[in-house]
Amino acid sequence: MSISIYYSAQRKKELSLSEIKAIEEIATKYSVNAKIENLVATGVGLNWESFHFLTNTQRPSLFKKAMVFSGSTKLPDNSADATWIGVQHWCECLSELRQLLNTCDWSVSVDDHNMHWDLQKLAYDPSK
Repeated sequence: MSISIYYSAQRKKELSLSEIKAIEEIATKYSVNAKIENLVATGVGLNWESFHFLTNTQRPSLFKKAMVFSGSTKLPDNSADATWIGVQHWCECLSELRQLLNTCDWSVSVDDHNMHWDLQKLAYDPSK
């Protein structure tokens, strides 16, 4: 049985090109693709999945919020602490994304458990 982290951001204003570029830069910073390749080549490491997301550049209705960012990523599960390592990693990534898109209403959860947003640290705290 796999466990995934789910994320979405909504607001009334569409994403700008500079926001999309910044999202892509953050996703690249937290990319685990090299770790995935290492696991395939050597059999050593966590069974990561790449960070999957969609951006919406469509102009939302003046009266409705639109989903501007969304996605889900399967968490690693091939060792005793793999899932916890994955949750921490993706929460760091999503914290940076939320700071970037700070005018959005965010939802981040691991399966049906909502991730706590720490207002003082401006970060998702997976331990709560």
